[in-house]
Amino acid sequence: MTDEAFGLAALVLCRMSDAPRIADTLLSLAAQTYRDFEIHVIVADGEPSGMHEVRELVGAFDTEFSTRVNVVDRTQIGSGTPLGSGVACARSSYVAALYPDDVVFAHWAETFAGHGRRAGGRALSSLVGVQAVEAATTGDGRFVTTVERPKVSGPMPFDLMEHLASPPLQLRGLALPRLAVQRVIVQQVPPAAEGWTVRLAVGLSCGIVDTGEVTYLHRLAPPPADGASFDEVQWISDRRTALEALGRCGLTIGPDFLSSLDPSTPSLRELHAEVDLLRAQLRQAEDAGRAHAEAERRALDRVAELLSSTSWRASAPLRALGDVARRRGRTPQTP
Repeated sequence: MTDEAFGLAALVLCRMSDAPRIADTLLSLAAQTYRDFEIHVIVADGEPSGMHEVRELVGAFDTEFSTRVNVVDRTQIGSGTPLGSGVACARSSYVAALYPDDVVFAHWAETFAGHGRRAGGRALSSLVGVQAVEAATTGDGRFVTTVERPKVSGPMPFDLMEHLASPPLQLRGLALPRLAVQRVIVQQVPPAAEGWTVRLAVGLSCGIVDTGEVTYLHRLAPPPADGASFDEVQWISDRRTALEALGRCGLTIGPDFLSSLDPSTPSLRELHAEVDLLRAQLRQAEDAGRAHAEAERRALDRVAELLSSTSWRASAPLRALGDVARRRGRTPQTP
C-alpha cells in the first residue's frame, strides 16, 4: 500500500445520553499530532430535533477541529447499526471505532498512519490501557476521577481458537480496512456480535499487524445498576447467526490464518509452558510428601526405640533383685 492510499477515519459511537461522555474523547482527537484523518460522531438514537447537545459540544471546539467533525443522527443510520453507518460515511481506507469515556493518546493517529503505509492492507492493532474510574455529574458538567493506575496487557495476536471461544467484544485499539469491515456489515450481523464478527473476518482475510504502541485508554466506569447482564444463551445464538453471515461474505483466507492454528504461536506455547510448570510443581509436591512421610516414619521408629531402651534401663534394678532372690532361693516380697 502506498502513502497516498492510506487514510484513517475515527468513528465515535454513542447515544444521545452519552454526549457528556464523549467530550474527552473528542478532546483527545483534537490533540492529535497527526491531523489528516476523518472524524464521524455516530449517535445511535439521535433525533434531528434533539441533537443540539451533541452539536453544541462539537461547536465548543475551535473551528479548525469542529469543521472536521461529521455528526450523524438516527435518520442517517436507518436500519443499519452505528458502526455500519460510520463505515458508510467514511471515505478513508481504514476505520477505527471509539467509545464513550475512552480517550486516545496524542500519537494514536500518527502511529496508525506510520504503520498503515507499510501494512500491505492488513489491519492494525495497538495496545489498550484499562483504567478504573468513577464518574459524577454536577451542575458544572461531568467529572471523571481515576481510581487506579492504567493497566496494559501484552500484545494479543489473532488466534482463531481463542477468538471462537471468546465472548462479545468491541473494537478498541484497532484500525481496520474499511472494505473488509463493510463486507461484513452488509450481511446484517446481530449487533451484539458485530465487533466479534468483524475482528474474526479481518483476522481471517487480512491479518492483523501489532504496532506495539499503547495508543488507546479504555476508562472503565462501574456499570449502571439497571445495566443488561451477559446472556450466554443469546450469545450462542448470535454467534451462530454471525458465522452463517460470514459464510455469505465470500472471504478469502489470508496468510496469517494458518499461523493462528500453529502450535508455535505464542499463546499456545505459553499454554504448554504453563502446563509443564504445573506438572513440575505437582512432582515437587509429591516428592515433598514422600520425603515428609519417610521422615515421619523414621521419627516414630526412633521414639519406639527410645521407649524400649528406657523401659529396659528402668527395669534393671528389679531384674537384679530377682537374680539375688533366685540365688538365695526365695522370692522377693511385692511391696
